Amino acid sequence: MMWCARFDRIVHVRTTIINLFLTSSTSSWLGHDEKRSGGGFVGVDGMQFVANDGGGTNVYLSGFNAYWLMTTASDPAQRAKVVAAFRQASAHGLNLARTWAFSDGGDAPLQSSPGVYDEAMFRGLDFVVAQARRHGIYLLLCLTNNFHDFGGKRQYVQWARDAADDDDDLTTAAAADDDDFFNSTVVKGYYKNHVKTVLTRVNGFTGVAYKDDPTIFAWELMNEPRCDADPTGAMVQAWVEEMAPYVKSIDSNHLVTVGLEGFYGLGLHESKALNPWAIYYGTNYIDTHRAPGVDLATIHLYPDLWLWGATPAQQAAFFRNWTAAHARDTQRYLRMPLLVTEYGKFLLRWDQDQGANRSQRERDYFLAMVLDAIYDSASNGGPLVGGAFWQLLDDGMDALRDGYEIILPQDRQAATIIRNHSRQLAQLNGQDRRRRRYRSTSRDRKIRVGSSSSSAGDADTPPPRFPLISLARFVSVFRQISSFFF
Repeated sequence: MMWCARFDRIVHVRTTIINLFLTSSTSSWLGHDEKRSGGGFVGVDGMQFVANDGGGTNVYLSGFNAYWLMTTASDPAQRAKVVAAFRQASAHGLNLARTWAFSDGGDAPLQSSPGVYDEAMFRGLDFVVAQARRHGIYLLLCLTNNFHDFGGKRQYVQWARDAADDDDDLTTAAAADDDDFFNSTVVKGYYKNHVKTVLTRVNGFTGVAYKDDPTIFAWELMNEPRCDADPTGAMVQAWVEEMAPYVKSIDSNHLVTVGLEGFYGLGLHESKALNPWAIYYGTNYIDTHRAPGVDLATIHLYPDLWLWGATPAQQAAFFRNWTAAHARDTQRYLRMPLLVTEYGKFLLRWDQDQGANRSQRERDYFLAMVLDAIYDSASNGGPLVGGAFWQLLDDGMDALRDGYEIILPQDRQAATIIRNHSRQLAQLNGQDRRRRRYRSTSRDRKIRVGSSSSSAGDADTPPPRFPLISLARFVSVFRQISSFFF
């Protein structure tokens, strides 16, 4: 995609002055007005998140996605956008941000080649963690991508191919297909090195290593892993069973999740009939979340994208069945917390241009449905205890719009729905003792903080390669549907 780059000198100077003030000293992140994200690391007790704050307070998560935080913060002149995002999120009661801790190769890399990192980009991630800490917001940090946006598994495989071209001894261990990301020993070595580099990074603003920072809620192994090469899910399963314990071997403080969208596979208690288009996506919802080292389950939710052409009523029916099935199966077979780590509904901007608001009403109705489902589960001791909408943007970030964005100062109705939901979840903390009967029994997994379940420019000058993420997802779904029928 060609990005429009316009430079507003006045805004740039103003932004630079603001950021010089903000970054003038480390103490500015640790001042007396700092909220901090909780009182300690978050752990799990049965199907609930608990804070290690001395009182075992339950943690309910009202969150947002903002994949662009690190890349934007890598430019000091753009950091005011990150500050604004966290400030607005905090004002609306949001307490979780899901974002990328990777950018593999390409024009704006965190990791330009295996083991080689860009310090300016890493400083950007440092800034994001420091700002989340300051505003009392937990971070769910994702470590790579299934799709080729920001590099992802395709870039890792390409690095292995390049290495094999230079060294004949690596040829047999290198990768030939994107899905070889999951079984190539060379690629897995690259990924493990990235995991270790990120987890042991010492934040330049706070002086705290990432693995020791309770601002970080959890690590996500990959954004939306899928595997066309093995529809049974065995390849992804083996990869998770290797990588989740590896993360724990470096960082025993934090929770770990896989990053699944929730697609069912061939495993026990699974049914592809529940999936969009009733096909396999190379993952197993239940078996993979049972892997050693995995602490929480995730699903994503895009009824209009997954069921393009369906009516709003059909999409709503799918949503209800999807969330109910996963909440049921999580409670029956996993006994762990469940998050909807991405959900969204496309907003037809041309409807707005024509003065119509039907699309806006449908989006707000969808938002309310998702958040009501989360609250209903959380308030009754169920496993679904939080979510994160896709995606949060600020005023003037038009170049990053993908049709799913929510701009809180502009989207008044959406902002009200989100703020009210955040307040509802916050009020649940006082009900913990009265809901003990829903908490873990002897059959439940009891996981102390982060431990394994086993004993073991300006608004119009974004960094150069923000992706058309929704298009990538659409193409992936279309390819799998095509392969199913043809």
